[in-house]
Amino acid sequence: MSQEPSFFEELKQLVMAYFEAKVQLYKIGAYEKIAKVTAVLFSSIVITILVFFLLFFLSISGGYYFASLLNSNALGFLIIFGIYVLLLLVVIFNRKKLLEKYIADNVIEQLFDKDGDEQ
Repeated sequence: MSQEPSFFEELKQLVMAYFEAKVQLYKIGAYEKIAKVTAVLFSSIVITILVFFLLFFLSISGGYYFASLLNSNALGFLIIFGIYVLLLLVVIFNRKKLLEKYIADNVIEQLFDKDGDEQ
């Protein structure tokens, strides 16, 4: 009789340890996914800032280039403005295909990436 309570007590401890280990495993997996998404988000922000400055200085250069061709600063920068308006319209009309799908696919890929996941 003394064997049964000991067996069930040991079984209970093993089951509790198993569930605690499983919870820890899920926590670590969640932290890993959060870290991946954060890293992708941070690198995307850095790239976006760099592209912004690249386009900014390229736009200034283009404005002065067109200004020298047309002998008018206003017309040179107006051409650059027109190019950006056209790009804005293209992005607005195709944002679901171009931006939203791309961003959603990348976030989902990072969240459900099975590399290194062993469960």
